[in-house]
Amino acid sequence: MNNLLRRFSLLLCLLPLTLFAADKPDNLAEMWIITPKAGEAAKFEEALKRHVAFRKEKGDTRQWMVYVPTLGDKLNRYMIRSCCTNWAEVDTYVKWQNDQQTGNHWRTNVGQLVEAVAHNFSEVDMANSNWPEQDPGYVYFGVTSYKVKAGHGAGTEADKKALSDHAKAMEWPYSWAWSWSVGGEPTLHLVIPHQNYAGMAEPDPSFAESLGKHLGDESKAKALFESWSSHFHGTEYQLYRLRTDLSLIQE
Repeated sequence: MNNLLRRFSLLLCLLPLTLFAADKPDNLAEMWIITPKAGEAAKFEEALKRHVAFRKEKGDTRQWMVYVPTLGDKLNRYMIRSCCTNWAEVDTYVKWQNDQQTGNHWRTNVGQLVEAVAHNFSEVDMANSNWPEQDPGYVYFGVTSYKVKAGHGAGTEADKKALSDHAKAMEWPYSWAWSWSVGGEPTLHLVIPHQNYAGMAEPDPSFAESLGKHLGDESKAKALFESWSSHFHGTEYQLYRLRTDLSLIQE
């Protein structure tokens, strides 16, 4: 909750910068979380680069961005994410991968260096997000994950829309993006991008102060924040750094 008050709350998905263009209606993101074996991170990165080159040579149509965590004690993970598409395209992409034997290449060249693999999808709420079409040079992405209480889905959606609408109306000068995890415990994610660490400093005035002024009543802003926080039984924050040297970037 303190993160929300600091900078309109704090963020897989780690989003491509053309995400919210009018001609990009698809909102499905796919992510693989790879943990290399202990002591094998350097070899893993070199193998991943070779795999990226292989996929580009085969004509991969997706862009896969790689992010690494910067906080805590579990830093040996790589988040490999592609956004955004739709469910029907996933079938097409799976067939392409099978035809090009990308899985075999991964297993042969990278798999022996991997300790654990996780896979998930998320759906981006484009209507309530605010993301630039042009890349201003984002390097860091703060991700806040909200664990939603049972029966609070509708309330979460209503308050999310209210906060987003107010932020847009008062021209809050920061970017953000919302997304819902597909499967598992209901989890909402908020992404806040940064160009550097200096950009993470608390804004002055804060979002809470700006919202109170926008609404003309600080008590209304406080009530909205209290309603918002009532929907969750826990939150988690992580700051990710973009690794363009490992990413599959379409040029």
